[in-house]
Amino acid sequence: MKHLLRCMLCAVLAAGLMCVPAFAAQESAPERQGDFYVLVNGEYATFTDAVPQIRNNRSCLPFAAVFEQLGFPSDGMSWDQSTKTVTAVKDGLTLSLTIGQPVITLTDGEGRREITADTAPYVDPDTNRTYVPFGLVADALGYRVGWDSSMRAVIIDDVDAILAKNTATYDLMDQYLAYAQTFSQGSQEILGKYAMEMDIASSLENKPLEISFDLNGDYTALSAGAAQMQFKTEMAMAMKAALDGEEISEVTEALGELPESIDMELRGDLSSGVLYIQSAALAEMMGQPGMAGSWYKLDLAGMFDSLGMEYSALMELALGVTEETSFQAYLSQLLALVPLTSVDATTTDTLTVLNDILADAAFQQSGDSYVNTIMDEDGIQCVLTLHAKDGAVNGCALKMTAEDASFGKLQMGYDLTDSKMTMELGMDLSLDELGTAAFSITMDGTYTPTDKVPEVEPPAGAAVVDLSGILDAPGVLPSAA
Repeated sequence: MKHLLRCMLCAVLAAGLMCVPAFAAQESAPERQGDFYVLVNGEYATFTDAVPQIRNNRSCLPFAAVFEQLGFPSDGMSWDQSTKTVTAVKDGLTLSLTIGQPVITLTDGEGRREITADTAPYVDPDTNRTYVPFGLVADALGYRVGWDSSMRAVIIDDVDAILAKNTATYDLMDQYLAYAQTFSQGSQEILGKYAMEMDIASSLENKPLEISFDLNGDYTALSAGAAQMQFKTEMAMAMKAALDGEEISEVTEALGELPESIDMELRGDLSSGVLYIQSAALAEMMGQPGMAGSWYKLDLAGMFDSLGMEYSALMELALGVTEETSFQAYLSQLLALVPLTSVDATTTDTLTVLNDILADAAFQQSGDSYVNTIMDEDGIQCVLTLHAKDGAVNGCALKMTAEDASFGKLQMGYDLTDSKMTMELGMDLSLDELGTAAFSITMDGTYTPTDKVPEVEPPAGAAVVDLSGILDAPGVLPSAA
């Protein structure tokens, strides 16, 4: 199934960025020239006779110096005194700007186009050098531009140029991609089970207090492509509390009012970001028995967008990986979405971290597997394993552990081999004078090709309650789907 690679990559990248202590160490920043630093493709730019300036709240840079840093040849740059126009030429692309005119002109194989800017190029009277609003120019050229406010630094990255210098290989990731794409033929049915356990040991009035909570259930799921899903489950809950070995009756009485099992169904399509949830038992527990057949709509896209995270761009990245034939081709998409807000986390630094996690050189062969110990220090260990069979990758495993005398131990694990998946999360926590707590979640599943197609919307005519509407205006009534 296509989303398997997406899940693996998200887990690996998240784990890797958490485990790696820091991005690649930067050389000490030189003395700042002008109003701000300039980093081009991960390196500080230096200026001889004209330095960066802020003008109209825009970062403006001396034309020739920065274009040379970006690989434009000096003999491809010119100045036309009669029109007061500067021009730069590189690889069939011509860029020109005219002093005093807020227009960027680009000419390439696709023709000529003009981009309107809010700041015009100018000539500095003290140095007689031409300055351009380089953030706007870099954006027009397709470069990535960021700003580190604490360092007062403009970050300019040409992702294509950075990748052109990248010597890492990704044969193992290509094999994993080929393995994951074998799941994308038609739909998949997933059958499995899950369990959650929580145990708290504390004290009350100098007597031992023990609380335990268990939840478990079976599930069936359908998926199609990289985004469509349908998930059904029935779960059972149990809770016990005892003080000095005697069961607390108030807890027993409260549990007697709960249903013996809770049904739940989830439908949705991640490409649109809309999910629907329905549970008669939960409606009953919430004191809304009349809503037992209703579906609750959750707009993930709207939630992400409201937090300043562009959902469509995130999904394009997450779903786009399954369309690529090589991991190398996916890298440019990934690097284009990493925010540039620190001189210690430029595109070059991010690529270094990714290579430390996913490049062939990061793995050591161990029997039929390939192992990358991403981190093993200060009580934290993170290990990524790619399984192999008959000379080809057929799964992966990610395991993280963190242990500290002050808080306890955390364990996380994910394994996908052939068509079987397992996940686990465990925590043993010290609550200081309050006692201790142990928490664990386990889940497994087996994938099987099927002719069934997931339902991604509620049945026709079903009542739908928009959860965002409830938050904005309590009491909103269900509407016909």
